Amino acid sequence: MLHKLRQIAMMVNDLPEAVDLYGRVLGMSPSRTGALPQFGLDNAVLPAGNGTFVELLAPTRSSTNQETSAGARFLQRRGEAPYLMIFETTDYDHLIPHLRDLGIRITSETQHDGSRSVFLHPASCNGAFLEIIEVTDSENPWPAAGSDWQASDHQPGTLQLRQMAVIVHDLDAAIAHWSRMFGLQPTRRFEISFTDLEIAVLPLIGGDTFIELAQPTSPDSPSGRFLARYGEGIYLTIYEIADSLATDAYLQTQDIRFTTSRRTDNYTNLGFNSIWLHPATFKGAFTQLSQVLDAENPWPPAGDDWYR
Repeated sequence: MLHKLRQIAMMVNDLPEAVDLYGRVLGMSPSRTGALPQFGLDNAVLPAGNGTFVELLAPTRSSTNQETSAGARFLQRRGEAPYLMIFETTDYDHLIPHLRDLGIRITSETQHDGSRSVFLHPASCNGAFLEIIEVTDSENPWPAAGSDWQASDHQPGTLQLRQMAVIVHDLDAAIAHWSRMFGLQPTRRFEISFTDLEIAVLPLIGGDTFIELAQPTSPDSPSGRFLARYGEGIYLTIYEIADSLATDAYLQTQDIRFTTSRRTDNYTNLGFNSIWLHPATFKGAFTQLSQVLDAENPWPPAGDDWYR
């Protein structure tokens, strides 16, 4: 029922500063900037490759409801962090009644030129705020990115947004819940010793984007402490990149904290190399950049044969 993970929205304090950071670190450039007065927010949409996007959101400074908007309250409560996952569906008329029948809390439903969408409350989605969009524009496959984003010759430093991780208390219950909501099934379930996480990877229908559900296996770990402090919700953003060695070398010239799989114990023979950007220097967004090393498997984190 979910065709593709199209966009991740990040809530930030200073929009121009965040646009500059994503441009400097990930080579992303906005295809659209503007205001969302109905939400009291300004935004910038940055292509991440292969029809996927990052949206940067900040409270509108001139807005009369700056202190009371949902985005401003989120910043006051949580600080800069991932805010919203945006999915595309081609089955809107079936999916939305199905979610209502399950008792999923829908906060609002919108209709624009070229698309219609629904917002799902985090309380119904393991702490993750979701928007589900059906595109009705026959010429523009993603109107939210602007009218001419396809014509741009700018290439970001990422190949695409590949996977979002949601941290949960009970992995079995979360898998069952996402299966009931969206018909998703894990193709791989495994433990990662160096992060104390048990993970399930769920491909979306389009076959090129994924949801990761992750449960800490130890309370005394970064993920365990994150869950204790913030509760369930969006934990990690994962992009695919072409060259992890070149990216590593470039990041050493930037004022940003990061580590790599080449310096991580037990990270061997997984079919990909990764770099992790620390949220403290990347606007609260824990971020993974992964280069696929397997010549046949387009996304090894999802398992050995999910693509066949």
